[in-house]
Amino acid sequence: MTPSLRSTVLMIGLGVGMGTVATLSACSQPTRSGPPGLHAGGAPAGEAPAGETRLAMDPNDSRSFSELIAGLTGKRVVFVGESHDRYDHHLNQLAIIRGLREGGVDLALGMEFFQEPFQSHLDRYLAGEIDEKAMLKRTEYYDRWKYDYRLYRDILTYAREHRIPLVALNAPAEFVAQVSKAGLDGLPPQDRARLPADMSTAAAGYEARLRPIFEMHGKVSDERFRRFVDVQTLWDEHMARVARDYLQANPGKTMVILAGAGHVVYPDAMPGRLGRMVRGEQAVVATGSAERYAGGEIDFLLAERDVDLPPPGRMGLMLAGEENGVTVSGVSPASPAANAGFRPGDRVLSIAGERIRGMDDVKLALLDRAPGEEVWVEVGRGGTAARAKRHGRALTLL
Repeated sequence: MTPSLRSTVLMIGLGVGMGTVATLSACSQPTRSGPPGLHAGGAPAGEAPAGETRLAMDPNDSRSFSELIAGLTGKRVVFVGESHDRYDHHLNQLAIIRGLREGGVDLALGMEFFQEPFQSHLDRYLAGEIDEKAMLKRTEYYDRWKYDYRLYRDILTYAREHRIPLVALNAPAEFVAQVSKAGLDGLPPQDRARLPADMSTAAAGYEARLRPIFEMHGKVSDERFRRFVDVQTLWDEHMARVARDYLQANPGKTMVILAGAGHVVYPDAMPGRLGRMVRGEQAVVATGSAERYAGGEIDFLLAERDVDLPPPGRMGLMLAGEENGVTVSGVSPASPAANAGFRPGDRVLSIAGERIRGMDDVKLALLDRAPGEEVWVEVGRGGTAARAKRHGRALTLL
């Protein structure tokens, strides 16, 4: 394909009015193939006019949404990028997953937000052998990813209900820490063997795109930047390698990959690396403005919308995870927690009947709790952990 040809870009307003997008000029890779562009209502767009093109499509319009799904159907890999903390991005991902499955596509979901060593726990969750909280505990979700699980919950629930395989793509945090410290060249042979033998190094454009992100934290040494690039390369290559392994073992599957947009909208990130390993057409979907993804290659661009999760219930306590559990480090003044008599130094023993051993247990105990709800919190006060006096308090969540 010659560089003068444009990537196909589609803007869909998911539950909003009008969206504005400028087409992105880019040369697609051989493994990429997108459908014709679409104007409002699903009419073929052809070559976009100069400047910005106003497009609006409502997924509740069955014809329009069918056009989108048709454009993704038949692809071996569908990358759906996200900003991790944007709920609307995850709603868009779920809509695509549902549309493909209902259209008869045999799916698997590859997920950046779970790390590869914990795959067996996802398998057990999918099979109904463990529940949601056990899955989150055993995958160490709250320690390793940290974003509000409720952002992804509907996707995981839908996958479980319909037995869509879940594939943990991300590199283990310990592996990332090794590369951050020693670089890819400093990995011992047994760890280097976990990456593709033909792993491509970072191109000049890849580094140039990462440098402004790195320098947001201030100017530091070229060596530190080199390590930063190595870590990004590790993430892209590792996720591509895990996806490759799954796709090769399951030739009839289409994989929908959910990952940060920076990993999926640029051809020198995951799409190109996976395309090097697995033959088949790819499509890339992202949510947000075209300007945000300048230099990317995107087949479908979805409009953002203002939609948030309900606020979580909060205790009004500042907590610190320690070797022997969780300790209160501060209490919000004039809060229900202060009025209930909680003090700095209290060791949190249980919340709503659930034993607390670490900060992840706190988050699990509060997962479905809303502001205004009352929970029973038990703490230990004074002396050693074994000798502390136990105090229980009813606490109204903020």
